[in-house]
Amino acid sequence: MVSDALSEAAMQYVVLIEEVIPLGSDDHHWQLVKTIPVEGDRAGADARARELAMEHVPESLYVPHGATAGRSVFRVSDGSWLVEVSTPVSYSPKLARITTAEQVHVQEYLPPPPTDDTPSAPEHRLFRRG
Repeated sequence: MVSDALSEAAMQYVVLIEEVIPLGSDDHHWQLVKTIPVEGDRAGADARARELAMEHVPESLYVPHGATAGRSVFRVSDGSWLVEVSTPVSYSPKLARITTAEQVHVQEYLPPPPTDDTPSAPEHRLFRRG
């Protein structure tokens, strides 16, 4: 059984940045684009999330050198931030969601154990000679 609870000392706070990614003219989805580890407690992570809400610019938004993008920042009831960023040259405003999160579990990838019926990896040789 996997436990979802970490001890307070092992708890890691992160700030998650999600952006709306267009899939065509009328379709889109939210995608996690950055996970930023934060040292310290929840209050520190919340403060870092607020800073990022005030300064994050989606990579898909063109901002001319020296210009500052327009921004509307909304604190959502769950404590996350919704950010609308735009420039006069952009087709439409870009949306980002900034969230403080508590990382409660990490599972590294483990390959399956070898078995007798598992095919072995083919040998790669530079020249195919005997």
